[in-house]
Amino acid sequence: MSSTVEAKARPGRQRSVEADRAILSAALDELAESGYGAFTVAAVIGRAGVSSATLYRRWATKEELVAAALASLHPEPVDIDTGSLEGDVTALVARMAKSMSVRRDDLAGALSTELRRDDDLRAAIEAKFATPRLALIDAILTRARDRGELGDPPSAEVAWSLIAGPLHHRAYLRDKPLTPAFVRTTTTFVLAGLHAVS
Repeated sequence: MSSTVEAKARPGRQRSVEADRAILSAALDELAESGYGAFTVAAVIGRAGVSSATLYRRWATKEELVAAALASLHPEPVDIDTGSLEGDVTALVARMAKSMSVRRDDLAGALSTELRRDDDLRAAIEAKFATPRLALIDAILTRARDRGELGDPPSAEVAWSLIAGPLHHRAYLRDKPLTPAFVRTTTTFVLAGLHAVS
């Protein structure tokens, strides 16, 4: 009996948050210094001061590691359900604006060309960034339709472009801050657009 209790009391090995942070930080530094083409998992292991087993238990491939490192710069997408389309869109636009305000131009340069020609990297980043955000937007649109706030809403892909387009243009192409006033204006346009096409 004592051995059974002892076995139940001994939990599985816990994943170290400190190791996660060290690895992801090292991956970002390596990516910024070396670029994606020269980026190696071995270099990240050396920078982070962890074992290869520790890293590979978390991320099985170079592409997954890079996607996770980039994702660490932004808040994880979480479900938004304020009870109304206006509330959901307002919260979503504000979160996306906050996320886009985190700029790492050194990383953008290291990845822009690779993303166009490396299918595995593009798929890893798509899975880490796009898939959960599209699911979040789809849930918002579905609830709005079920509440009768929208008729036949556009796809989540189209809605995401309506939201991200103005924010990305202002932050990255115009190099201007995403002020509260601009975020409110974007929210107004997104809501009007969703109602106009549904």
